[in-house]
Amino acid sequence: MLTNLAMFNALNAITPRYTSYGPAIEAVPDASPDAAAATAAWVVLSSVPGADQAALAKALEDSLKPVTDVAAKAKGSALGKRVAYALLVSRVEDSFARVEPAKRDAAAGVYDLTTDHKVESSVAFARMRPFAITDANAYDPGPPPALDSALAKRDLAEVKALGARNSATRTADQSVAAVFWNSGEDSDGLLFFQRIADARTLSSLDYARMMALSDMADFDGRVVYVAMKDKYRYWRPANAIRGKFADAGAKDDAWEPLIATPPNPDYPSGGGVGGGYFMALLTAFNPGGAVPLTWKNTAISVTRTWPNAEAMSQELAASRVWAGVHFRNSVDTGYRIGKRVAEDVFASQLKPLPGK
Repeated sequence: MLTNLAMFNALNAITPRYTSYGPAIEAVPDASPDAAAATAAWVVLSSVPGADQAALAKALEDSLKPVTDVAAKAKGSALGKRVAYALLVSRVEDSFARVEPAKRDAAAGVYDLTTDHKVESSVAFARMRPFAITDANAYDPGPPPALDSALAKRDLAEVKALGARNSATRTADQSVAAVFWNSGEDSDGLLFFQRIADARTLSSLDYARMMALSDMADFDGRVVYVAMKDKYRYWRPANAIRGKFADAGAKDDAWEPLIATPPNPDYPSGGGVGGGYFMALLTAFNPGGAVPLTWKNTAISVTRTWPNAEAMSQELAASRVWAGVHFRNSVDTGYRIGKRVAEDVFASQLKPLPGK
């Protein structure tokens, strides 16, 4: 997160085209961009507890070797350090120390940890300071549907049928998509963004800006959905189908979801938030769908393609229903949250300077 933002601030200080993140940074037009970006990344990454300092130092050394202008290299390195340390100081109060989720009396509609896990995931993200939005509560979608509502009954019937491990109604492609979006490596996303940057011939500055904005939107979206999950504590499909408070008409002790149920509440869906985020991101950085959308999941060696941003983002969101871990309304609500948060981040951060 901070790595891409530090690299953006450093590159933007050499060729100022956008507002920087945080306080204005004095321009250093004769600094080496390569030295500035590499040093900024090194400072942030080396601050991570347990980081391989020797490997990071070697990577920095290798990155600086091609820079032959000694003066430009020195100025770039100094700039990279300055912007990176400024960002680290601005986030000094961040803490990922465990925060216990809210407690709620056991009842129908209330999330209960499934036997897949021994402890519920921390809600530390909900206590983090967002990078761009001012208040997570501004994105509060309101409570999930009442258990006896037509919407709740519709969603329960759908996920029970489509999300079951042995589902007879989920298509083969939906099964593949469910596994595809719920596995993989972080580096898979980097390759996806790199293809967009290469196809659009983005400059180093514009690529760093895209990645920094992407990180901020993703982070702030997580802050919102973790806070809302903890607030509403809505039960997962597994609770509603095989839990001790499951309605007799829906209860099935043998039912299993396609993938393991995550150790946190259902509403809103984080996968839905991710789908909305991608919709906003691709609308902003791949306008008109100019770059074909292809993503390879290296963990399962599967590559998927989509005709447009909506098809990709909606598939990501729906995969949580097909996987049996979310209700449809939770996915749709998350999608709206993710899209709105991302659009607000893009509208308020790293904006083009007048005349640029």
